[in-house]
Amino acid sequence: MTMPSAPRGRLWPVLLLVMTAMLCLAVLMINRGPLYYYDTGSYIFQGNVALDMILPAPADTEGGDAEHSGADDDDTTSGSRSLIYGVIVALFVRAGFMPGIAVLHLVMTLLAAGVAVSAARRYLDPPPNTVALLAVPLLAATATSLPFYIAYVMPDIFAPVLLIAIAALAAFGRKMTAPELALAFALAALAVVVHPSHMAVAGLMVPVVFFAALFQRTPARWRASILLIVVVFVALAERRVFEFAAESVANKEVTYTPHITARLIVDGPGLDYLNATCPDQQEPTCALHEALSWSDDPYRMTVSHIIFERSPQLGSFRLMTPEDQRLVALAQRDFFVRVLLSRPFGTSFAFAENAFHQVMRYSIQMTIPTEQMMDNARQLSGLNEGRHDLQGGRLATSRAWIERIDTVHGIIYLISFGTIVLLLGWPRSLPGELKLFALFLLIGIAVNALVCGGVSQPADRYGARVMWLLPFAATFLVLSLPHLRMQSVSGGES
Repeated sequence: MTMPSAPRGRLWPVLLLVMTAMLCLAVLMINRGPLYYYDTGSYIFQGNVALDMILPAPADTEGGDAEHSGADDDDTTSGSRSLIYGVIVALFVRAGFMPGIAVLHLVMTLLAAGVAVSAARRYLDPPPNTVALLAVPLLAATATSLPFYIAYVMPDIFAPVLLIAIAALAAFGRKMTAPELALAFALAALAVVVHPSHMAVAGLMVPVVFFAALFQRTPARWRASILLIVVVFVALAERRVFEFAAESVANKEVTYTPHITARLIVDGPGLDYLNATCPDQQEPTCALHEALSWSDDPYRMTVSHIIFERSPQLGSFRLMTPEDQRLVALAQRDFFVRVLLSRPFGTSFAFAENAFHQVMRYSIQMTIPTEQMMDNARQLSGLNEGRHDLQGGRLATSRAWIERIDTVHGIIYLISFGTIVLLLGWPRSLPGELKLFALFLLIGIAVNALVCGGVSQPADRYGARVMWLLPFAATFLVLSLPHLRMQSVSGGES
């Protein structure tokens, strides 16, 4: 009579994992294909250029003669996009299997959540079921933005992967096994090299992880700090290798899109500095200051218009000579330092204000392509028309549903945040390590907002990519409540 229960007992974890994977891929299946952003085309083009140096593509699959507007047309190449992610995307393009990118994103997400769950179970007695502790929080996250970023052919999903890996190392690193440490490190290292903003997030998390280690009392307390510092060095090394290869192989100078310069100008401190300084031949950014005066349209004073717009009415940076563009891009770090030193309070306030606005931006609207976005992606990709032509999918046919689903997501985020705060403040409710894990996810969301809102501009895309961590963390903590506390961060070990 009891024999059939054994197979069922072994079957339900498999079914739970399958259901989790299916719901994570739900947007991909509903859309009947991946979601694209206009910059997806640039990743495809850059990846194909790199692959052509090693393995040239057949003429009917790679659009070498296709028009590619505005990307590396002179003696410079952009460092603002990751060549590594570009190569990954280009490999799937050449294989004719674009949905495979979503599968890769899903695997990375499962691995990040899996290593955190594996380590967290050691602090709970009796240990909860591994599959349940992994799948149920992810199922909660699938009710929000997670499935959209799984299907999104952009490196944004690696931002929450990075934050989970950092939080796991900071909270559980003292007791993590060598394979767990290696996996968390590998995931973090991959995340920081697929987008420059991820390197900045990791760098800002270093002092936070170091500060947390000061309150722990075991020799292994510095594991997380050391590993995270190495992760940052991996990102810096990747940038140096990319710059060396671009200069020595392609004979191109690497420049970075002047997001920081545009952000400072739009916020005010940068514009005030230029108004007081220009004209000055020793200040390269004065060329941009002059270009901004070519039109009196107030809408030109946005970060996206300053950097990308080419029309005489709204454009500025792209209307400058290639040499002036190069000099402004190369000078953006020095420009930031000069503005900060001359207007420290105004600059700091602007960054804090942008970070706050970024936290409030969580709509998934920027993951749903518009026709203009798709036209840009096709043009930038350099692909020939045909079986590799990018299509917006079913979700792009109407946008009326986005506002309703954003409302649902907002309610879930609010409830999740309240649950996390309640459990963090509830004495002896959970082991301190689990609370620290959730706290680091909250800090990571704030750091992501500071980096993306401050350096670029507050945008829904940057907020929604990490906000699914709120229902993930809240469900993770709630599932741990029935299990007895073993140790806390303050309890110490011999």
